Amino acid sequence: MDSSSAQEGLRKRPKSSDSDSQDQLTLDTRVVNKIGERNVRIYNLPQRSIRFVKDLVTTLVEEQWRYVLFVFVASYVGSWVFFAGLWYILSYAHGDLIQDSPTGERLGDGVMPCVQGATNFIGFVLFSMETQISTGYGEKVPTEECPESFGLLTIQLIVGLLIDGAILGVVYAKLVRPPQKISEMKFSRRAVICQRDGQLCFVFRICDRKWQHAIETKVTAVLLASRRTAEGEEIEKNESYLKLENDGRLVLLWPVTACHVIDRDSPLYDVSAADLLERKLEIVITITGGTMTTGQINQARTSYVPSEICWGHRFRDIVEYDARKQSYVAVNERMHEIEQVDTPLCSARQLDMLKKRLQRDVKQDRPASARQESSIIFKDNANSDSEAKTADSNV
Repeated sequence: MDSSSAQEGLRKRPKSSDSDSQDQLTLDTRVVNKIGERNVRIYNLPQRSIRFVKDLVTTLVEEQWRYVLFVFVASYVGSWVFFAGLWYILSYAHGDLIQDSPTGERLGDGVMPCVQGATNFIGFVLFSMETQISTGYGEKVPTEECPESFGLLTIQLIVGLLIDGAILGVVYAKLVRPPQKISEMKFSRRAVICQRDGQLCFVFRICDRKWQHAIETKVTAVLLASRRTAEGEEIEKNESYLKLENDGRLVLLWPVTACHVIDRDSPLYDVSAADLLERKLEIVITITGGTMTTGQINQARTSYVPSEICWGHRFRDIVEYDARKQSYVAVNERMHEIEQVDTPLCSARQLDMLKKRLQRDVKQDRPASARQESSIIFKDNANSDSEAKTADSNV
């Protein structure tokens, strides 16, 4: 790609007046937003409600606290009323609710009623509450007059223990479950494409702002872009993994950069600076690891779209050693800062071809004029990014 085509591609960049509408379109069409939430909705799932009921524990753990508290209160009140109705039916069958109107004495069978002190449904509700949540009875007590009362009393006590155990388990699981993000994981607002050791690289920065850092972290990067197969099939969101250095293993002692080398195996191998402005792609970053306190595995996500990828920039170094404090100091507020660097605007494939051409010219000892022509092409691709840097400098 020569300088004229590169500059022509740069002139296609939208003006500042159109940037807001383009960013809004990008936000609406991206799969994962900046805070890691999926912009995906699935409709017409068969038996969707039944699946939530079947896996009730997981549903309660993932639901908000107000819904969980409502379910707990409803389970308690429902069990009290349900067993109050059973006690009422038992006493009615025994004749304990038949009373003499003038005197108020009980006219039922037996010496004592099945439940002493309960004469109406409200009284049985109070008795049911005492049975399930108290350590002893007051004026309302079960008697040995009805053998059936012992079985009903045992069942209610077991049900009460099950409800208490379920509540404790769900509350504990909600309290100790991992947060939505690993520790206080923070991604850089923008990613950059620059040269490292002569190769184009896609770089982004990750910072763990919490003192108790995540352990065993693994970072993955996936490129989502449309692709047409040889048979003509259009794949809307084709997944292509970007290989990261050290297989994505990071030690988050301070803000670190994750790097993907754009080589011949990279899906970005044919993407130039001008192509990046026109391509509809999204790079989803996922970091997986465990918390030091509980050891549970969780993950955090973010994504980068073309408007958030700065070609010809690199991250500033924000880690330095403080001799007075005798420790390394990392300024968290500066983790988003980038600086401009000389970077070819051509794709990685074209850059490799230019390098091979220059090396071949040197080996063949071609005239200086021919080598100068090749070097001018390389220089034009390396230095024609000044306009791109100016357009992307508002970070």
